[in-house]
Formats: sequence, structure tokens, C-alpha cells
Amino acid sequence: FHLSGTVREPATSSEPELLCNVSVSFDRCKITSVTCSCGNKDIFYCAHVVALSLYRVRKPEQVKLRLPISETLFQMNRDQLQKFVQYLITVHHTDVLPTAQKLADEILSQNSEINQVHGAPDPTAGASVDDENCWHLDEEQVQEQVKLFLSQGGYHGSGKQLNLLFSKVREMLRMRDSNGARMLTLITEQFMGDPRLALWRQQGTTMTDKYRQLWDELGALWMCIVLNPHCKPEQKAAWLRQLRRWNGVDVCPLEDGNHGSELINLTNVLPQGPPGNP
Repeated sequence: FHLSGTVREPATSSEPELLCNVSVSFDRCKITSVTCSCGNKDIFYCAHVVALSLYRVRKPEQVKLRLPISETLFQMNRDQLQKFVQYLITVHHTDVLPTAQKLADEILSQNSEINQVHGAPDPTAGASVDDENCWHLDEEQVQEQVKLFLSQGGYHGSGKQLNLLFSKVREMLRMRDSNGARMLTLITEQFMGDPRLALWRQQGTTMTDKYRQLWDELGALWMCIVLNPHCKPEQKAAWLRQLRRWNGVDVCPLEDGNHGSELINLTNVLPQGPPGNP
């Protein structure tokens, strides 16, 4: 359920050797979270996360398997547990000391919430069957990159970068990856928050052709999502609520030829069969 290792990036003529500490969590054949000390922020996994994952796939016999940490702690006596905790805090004291002190205060308080729960969480023992499981997606990075591309107003290849993001959504949809709709929602939120929409509405001017093409692509992708025969009814209901919320925003662009304020009623558009034929 959890993979950790150190990845060495060889030195180059301009950069010294780099050692990166990488952690990857899994749940039902999906990578659900990643961390890397390299600090590189991007929508996609850094090379060190990819390298560690490929090493685990290709050389499983080289990776030492361990019991969940809760099982290991259960085997320790009191002195070993105290030594374990104190060494852990000593090694990472600047990072974990505030959290360790807070937890200690709560555990020593009889009426604290932590004492009302039996046992303790263990991220190395896997998630509950009822927990959500989906591929890791850095939502903050998606939002930041789309916001950056939109702020460039079509210059410096920003339109090309946005089309690459749309292509990534299409790839996710082909793979039936639930992150496709999740990523498109994040992209749409940034499009809806573009300050130029309010400016164009205030001035009574239309958006540029290049920008209109991006919105058309956005609409086409949402059509792919809501017409997906594999999604659940509750998902469709949630997307409909979301689309209606966006449609109700004043600055939401109207589709060409559709000047109404309501979403199109598909039952009036689709051809109707003979009576009694659903």
C-alpha cells in the first residue's frame, strides 16, 4: 500500500548529483498520492516518482516487503515504543514536533475526541473498502497552470498548452479514469473565473475566435462526459447540478444561436418515436 525509496539523479555539467526521497501510496491498483523532495510542481508525476514506480514493477524481488506499521508497533514493548517515538521526533523535529506535541496533549486529555475512537489510523495498512479510490491528481497545480495560461491571453503558446490539457482529459476518458471529469471541472472553474468574461460583457464585445474555440472544446468534452454510458446516475445528477450552477452565472458565455438562459431540454430536441415506444 505504500512504497518509499531514494532516487539518485546523476550529476550533469551544470547540476550536481541530486538525491530525492520519494513516497508513493497505492489503493486497488491506483497511485493515490505521491510526494518527492525534489520540489518540482507539475500536473504530471516527476521523473523520480516514475523511476521508483518502474523499479518496483520491474524488480519486485529487490524491494523489501514489511508489515503494516501498526503490526510492527504491536510487537514493541513500552521502552521500545518510547525510543521509537523519540528517535522519530529527533530526526524530523522541525517538521513533526508541533504535530507530536498537539497529539500528546490530546491523548493526555480524557475528554478529547482522539480518546473517543478505538485504535488509530495506519496509512501503511491500506484504505477501507468504502473509501474513494482514484488516481492521484494535484488539483492545485491544475488550477494554477490553467489560470496562468488564461492570463497570458493566447500569447506564448498558452492556447497550445490548454489544448494539451484538453487532450489529457480525452486520454483519461478513453481509459475510463474518473479523473477526466474531475480535471475538466477544475479547468472549467478557471475558465469561469477569467476576468475577461466580465470585461467583454461590460463592454458588449464578443470574445476572440481563438478563445471561442477553447470554449467550444470545453463544451465538447462535457458532452463526452455526460453522454458516457458507463457513468452512474448519481454522477450524472451531480454534473447536471454543476452545469446548471455554471449556466446561472451572468458571465457564462452563451452557445452560438442559443440566447436563452436555460439549458436546452434534450427531450424537445431528440426525435420522438411512435407512441408507447420509450
